[in-house]
This record gives sequence, structure tokens and C-alpha cells, in this order.
Amino acid sequence: MKRKTLFFLSGLLFIIPLSIHAYDFQSGDLYYNITSNEALYTVEVTYQEYRSTFNYTNLATLIIPETVTNDGQTYSVTSIGKNAFYFCSGLTSVTIPNSVTSIKDWAFYSCNGLTSVIIPNSITSIGKYAFFGCSSLTSVSIPNSITSIGYRAFYRAFAFCSGLTSVTIPESVTNIGDEAFYDVLNLIYNGSATGAPWGALSVNGYMEGNLIYESEAKISLLGCVRTTTGDITIPNSVTSIGRSAFFGCSGLTSVTIPNSVTSIGERAFSGCSGLTSVSIGNSVTSIGDQAFSGCSGLTSVTIPESVTSIGRSAFFGCSGLTSVTIPNSVTSIGERAFSGCSGLTSVSIGNSVTSIGDQAFSGCSGLTSVTIPESVTSIGRSAFFGCSGLTSVTIPNSVTSIGERAFSGCSGLTSVTIGNSVTSIGERAFSGCSGLISIISYAMTPPRCLYDVFRASEDVVVYVPCTALVDYEQAYGWDTFANIQCITSEEVETSDNSIIVTPSESEVTFTWPSNSNANAYTLEITKDGVVFCTLTFNANGQLMTIAFAPSKDRNNAHAPQAAQATVNGWQFTVTGLNEGSNYAYTMTVTDNSGTELQTYNGTFRTLGTTALDNINAADAAPVQKILRNGQVFILRGNEVYTVTGQKVAE
Repeated sequence: MKRKTLFFLSGLLFIIPLSIHAYDFQSGDLYYNITSNEALYTVEVTYQEYRSTFNYTNLATLIIPETVTNDGQTYSVTSIGKNAFYFCSGLTSVTIPNSVTSIKDWAFYSCNGLTSVIIPNSITSIGKYAFFGCSSLTSVSIPNSITSIGYRAFYRAFAFCSGLTSVTIPESVTNIGDEAFYDVLNLIYNGSATGAPWGALSVNGYMEGNLIYESEAKISLLGCVRTTTGDITIPNSVTSIGRSAFFGCSGLTSVTIPNSVTSIGERAFSGCSGLTSVSIGNSVTSIGDQAFSGCSGLTSVTIPESVTSIGRSAFFGCSGLTSVTIPNSVTSIGERAFSGCSGLTSVSIGNSVTSIGDQAFSGCSGLTSVTIPESVTSIGRSAFFGCSGLTSVTIPNSVTSIGERAFSGCSGLTSVTIGNSVTSIGERAFSGCSGLISIISYAMTPPRCLYDVFRASEDVVVYVPCTALVDYEQAYGWDTFANIQCITSEEVETSDNSIIVTPSESEVTFTWPSNSNANAYTLEITKDGVVFCTLTFNANGQLMTIAFAPSKDRNNAHAPQAAQATVNGWQFTVTGLNEGSNYAYTMTVTDNSGTELQTYNGTFRTLGTTALDNINAADAAPVQKILRNGQVFILRGNEVYTVTGQKVAE
């Protein structure tokens, strides 16, 4: 029963209803709320305590009466109230009388022991989550009186309603809530229900084969029978793939999406763990949130040029995915788009992408290289968090901000190049980058560093513009570095189309011609078959990244000098080489697509005592060092020798 409590305040009398219980009265094993205290007198079945697991704990078989009497008044039982049997796991069977007209929200929520329920013809509506989580139900018959079935009323995802294999829905149903029968294996329906498409198995339309469409026109694909296996080819009539259309179809192995399709909805293929191949038509403009999340068997995806946006978590957890090419048409990469793709080793990002979302590539531990195009202006929070396979990163000049923890935990990162437009770097952006050796910043004003951006170490060398050297030494976050050096430049020219290599005792200078079609120049120097250092330059000949093999001699620090573009060529000097030693080099010129335009190969030897010097030490003939085809030779009289003393045939 309910009673009223009287409060007196400042001479005023307040009468406030105070519920001792969540019900009006109890009769037998059940609790009731009075819904009408006038003719017709009506009640609804309710609970003892709100959403308590102790409600009806001893009740296994439930027979709801048509009428109930309290204080001499007889009431008609017309509804099963909200949360009435919430979490009644011991309940096994329910008999509902013809007096009941509605089953309200959450009425039998998670009654996982319920195996049988008979819904009478008097009922017109079933509320949201009404039988959600009733994992022991095997079949449900919906009477002709029902017109509305609520959101997730019989939802069975993740073992919820996992035993439900058959549902018969009459033509009287005109509205079905989202995901009402989600993942039910066998639906029988011939009606014309309207309402929002509700996921991977929809009765809102026309079914042909294993696919379900909005209508016989087969324009909007709503779903797929959950037991579908093998290959699916979507017909050319389809223009959109609905939300959760193939969600959880673990037996699906390949999908062909035709050119007629323009959009792929949220979670469209989420959880399709058996999917190994997907062909996306060239008219798709958007890939929805979580569209391919959890597709662990997917190894490669080609995103067509028509796509302009990739949604949040679109490829989240695709552990089998090894490579991704994001076309030039894409302008944004959503939050967590490729998060957790641990098998991903390379990413090609198109030159129209302006933003890389929060956690976009977080946890991609297999990622070894990524090229961020000049179109990108911002890198989101934790965008590359935990990408431990990355060894070098170049932040282009277009970027103005780097989000917090953007590269945190990239333990394999040895070099970072920061473009000249970066103004701020978020908290811990490079924390945990324990392998970092060099940082190059081209910003004339030191980027504002928030808390703990870098791991300051004596081993890290920071290269900054000469005119800003003092500013960097005094700026917060940069002032912790003990070794900040100046980036210098010099103008050089090359007279032909060959690379010039000029070694001295402990350094070598490379001068090479520009290529108008080049996007990048990569220079690799090896000694005794082991890589000594790798350098990359952009299209203007500007140093972007540098990675040295660890020096055994801490006093012999590698100190590279930067280069600037000139009219005819570029030049760069690498120091810290061993005297009188042999080295090999490769200069590779690539275009925007990564195609090699030209490759220069050769060897050189740093100056010092050579075999030829020893042999000819007492020889009166003059000995000269000359450059020929980019290599050093010794000229004695009219004879030419290599620096190791071997005669060269003319």
C-alpha cells in the first residue's frame, strides 16, 4: 500500500506521496499496480523492488490471472508492467491471460531460464527489451493482434536469445523497432511492416535467397540470414547497404559490392570473422562506423577513389589486415578507423586527407612505415599510439598540431621530423619512444610542448633552424635536451645527370641532380653489408628523416648536416665515418605513388692509408685522386687505380 506523509514548513502544509513499496498491493505470488481505480478497474503486474534480482526468486511456472481482488474490489489484469519480471532467471514458463493487452518495456528482460511463453490474441504491443536476453527461448508466435514490436524486443546478439530459432510474425504488425529480432535464424513473415531498418535480419521488406531488401525493387539491402556461408554477390539494383546488414555472419567468406552501391552502413559487416575478401564498388562514397570491425580474417582492402569518408572504428580489430591504400578522394580518417589492426604493416594515405582521427591507427604494432601527406593539418589524440614497429616519422609542413599521445609507445621510433607549421604538440605525444635518436624540427618558432612530450636523453640529438637555436634551448619541453644542433644549408650545383660522391677522411658528401617528377629521395649507406644510415629527402631536397645504426663509440657522434633545394641540385654530408674504410650507397628516387624513377648505386672509400699508398710510397710519379662517375679513383701517370690499389682497365 501507499501512504501520504504530512510536512509543515513556514506555516504551509505539504502533502507528499511516499511509496513504501514499488507496488500497490500483493495478491498470491504477484505484485500489482492499480492503473485505473474507476470502472473499468484495472491493474498491471509489477515488481516488489525496482530491478531487483530478488523479485520472484522462487517462481518457476507463472500463470497470470485475468482478474485479481484487493480490499473487496475486483480488478482486471490488463498489462505486464515495465521491469515486472526483470532478471527472473528461475522463471521457466509463462501463461498470459486474454485480458492483457500490452507487454511493457523490459518486462521479461534476461529471464534466461524462460523456455516457453504464449502470447494471447488480446495483446497489441510488445515493448522494447521485453524479452531481451531470454537465451532459453526457442520459438515465439506473435498473434494477429500485435501491431508494434519494440526496440531489441527479442535481441539475441552475443548469446542473448541464443536459442531462439523461429519466430512467426503476422501481417498485423506495422512497426518493428531497430534490432527487434536481431540474429534470429529463421523468420517467417509476409507482411508489410514499416519503420527503421533494424539490423542484420529485418522483416521490414522483401526476402530473396538469403538477402532481405526494403522492397521488391531491391534498392536498399537491409540484412542477411545469419546462417549464410560462402560468397555473396550483391545485385546491381542495390544502392545502399543498411546498418548491421551482415553483422556477425561468421560463415561469410567473400562479398562483392557492385558499382551501384553508394554507402555502406554502420556495422554492416562487423563481426564477419570468416570474411577474407571484399570487393568495394567504385561508387561508394562513405564507409560507416564499425563497418568492417572485427573482420579478423580480412587481409587486404582496396578502397575506391569514390570514397570520401571512413567512419569511426571502420576496420577496428581487423588483425589479419596487412596493407591499406587510402585513395586521394578520402578527406578524413575517423576515430579508431584502423585501431587494433596488429597485422597492418604499411599504409598509403591519399593526398586529400586533412585529418587523422583520434586512435585512428592505435595498436597497429606491425606498422613499419607510414607516409603522412602534405594535405593533413591535424593528427588526432593517440592516432599512432603503440605502433611499436614504426622506425621513423615525418610530420609534413601542412600539419599545425599533434595530438596528445599521438605517437606514445612507439618504442621502435628512432627519428622524428617535424614540419615548419607545427605550433603545438600534445601531452606525452612521443612518450615511451625509448629508441629515439634524432629529432629534426623545421619550425622557426619552437612548437608549444605540453606535459612530458619527449623522453629527454643525452642520446637524442635535436636539429633546429640556426636562427631559432637559442629559442629552442630556452623553450619549455625543448630545454631538457642537452644536445641541440643547428641545421645548416649550402647551395650546390650538378653539371650533369649523375650523382657525385666526395669522401674525405671521416665523412662523405653526396651531390645529386633534381628530378621534377620526384616525391622522395632515399639514401642508404652500408658498410660490410650492414646498414650504416638511411636518409630520406622530400621533393625539394629537404632532409626529412635520418636513422643511424647505433654507434659503438659514444664519443664519435653522427652529426648530419641538412640540405636545401637549389636550382640544379642537392647536397648532403654524412659525418662519423671510419677512415680508410669501404662503403656502399644506394640513392632511390620515387614518385608520389612509390614507383622508382631512378636508382644510383656505387661504392666509395674514405681517405686514409690505402694499399696503393703503401705500394707507391717511394714512387716519384705524382699520385692524384680523381672523381669518375661519382667514384674516387687514383691517377698515377697515365694509369688508373681503385682506392684499394687495383688497376682499372681503360
